[in-house]
Amino acid sequence: MEANQLSRRRFLQLAGTGAASLALLAACQAPVAAPSGGEAPAAEGVTLTFGHHWEAAFRPHQEEFDQKYAEGHPDVQFEYTYNTWSEHNQIVPTWAAAGTLPDIIYVHGRYAFPWNHEGIVVSTQDFIDNDPDFDVDGIWEEARRLYRYNGQQHGIPYDHGPMLLGYNKDLFDAAGLAYPAEDWSWDDFLEAAKALTQENQWGYGGYYNNIVELGNELGISLVGPWGGEVIDATETKILLDSDAARTALQWWADLIHVHKVAPLPAQSQAVPAGPWVAGMTGMFALASWGTPTLIESASFAWDVAPWPKGPAGQICGSFGSGFGITRDSKHAAAAWSYMHEYLSKEGMEFMWGASGRGSPARQAAYDSWLNSAGAPAHARYYMDALTNYAVTGRPYESLAGGEILDVFTRNTQLVQSGDMTVDQAIENILAEGTPVLEAAAKRLQGS
Repeated sequence: MEANQLSRRRFLQLAGTGAASLALLAACQAPVAAPSGGEAPAAEGVTLTFGHHWEAAFRPHQEEFDQKYAEGHPDVQFEYTYNTWSEHNQIVPTWAAAGTLPDIIYVHGRYAFPWNHEGIVVSTQDFIDNDPDFDVDGIWEEARRLYRYNGQQHGIPYDHGPMLLGYNKDLFDAAGLAYPAEDWSWDDFLEAAKALTQENQWGYGGYYNNIVELGNELGISLVGPWGGEVIDATETKILLDSDAARTALQWWADLIHVHKVAPLPAQSQAVPAGPWVAGMTGMFALASWGTPTLIESASFAWDVAPWPKGPAGQICGSFGSGFGITRDSKHAAAAWSYMHEYLSKEGMEFMWGASGRGSPARQAAYDSWLNSAGAPAHARYYMDALTNYAVTGRPYESLAGGEILDVFTRNTQLVQSGDMTVDQAIENILAEGTPVLEAAAKRLQGS
């Protein structure tokens, strides 16, 4: 994300306070069958270590869960290291190189595949297969696929969110407009955006202030309704030079430069929290994990609606986060026993649903979030999307995921600023990105 934009990662960076650690008594639940490697079940006297990214305000909630856990399992100690989101993703490879990985670590979907490939996160498939009480099928397939490697489940997702259309109810009311409806098309969206735009106010604010961005969950949301794709299913070929993808990207660029219903990057950056949080945009793209930001910071009434339908139908991107057991863990069975409870229906309800943190990866736990304090009135549209039209946005099965996203961002930012045409951006992305994907595929083949 660009500087001064309140992205998901930036929000967590601002809220975090660096590394810290604490210990409390807790324990394993009844042991599950050990993996084929023959490790013994969890035993007394174990200390489990964690690599978390929770900001200071959320840490007491984590501790409350563990205190409840300890009431039934009184013999295992826990030690935590807390990092900010960006620090965590940088330090995990450092831990891996030093052989000091914690037992359990937070794993964002973008890093799951390379960390699985590098052996940082190990397979949990044997634990799952020998633990019939852990309902892995109750987790959305779109969430699980992020953490699957060579046909085996490695990490386990705890949240997974689709992209929806957020809107400022106060601005719609002031303009005398009806709120976005379930049957909205992108033509309906554009008509409303024009009606909402005036001086220092825009009809659309983008996704964390990005209008033409090709990140995981947003890229397919932009081109998919027109029938386009970003990257093919093998993640070896960029597909942005199709007529459908080209038409879609031009449509989004025109929001800024032709219709002028979306802000230029400089205009967005002039507002510290971003125009969407400041109440200066009538509509904005909003993933489920973005809702806590509005609950805490918005001074206006807001809600969400389905992602509108395009010429090729309705489709939006989704993405998420999870946890995994690392290769340095000396207590994998104990770690799985904890994961079993932490990522159960009840665990997800307590940690992320009822707390209002975001949408749990289990459908059975979803009502806890829908009924949480501050959740948007139509939060059920997130579940509808996950069930019916959300897909996990690529890239997520490539060793070059970060490099490709950097290529996308460098070029799409120039489109947003008006310094590059859509056609030139596509040409540049293919020229720069294709060799990167090809090299990553060769690394996979040679490993």
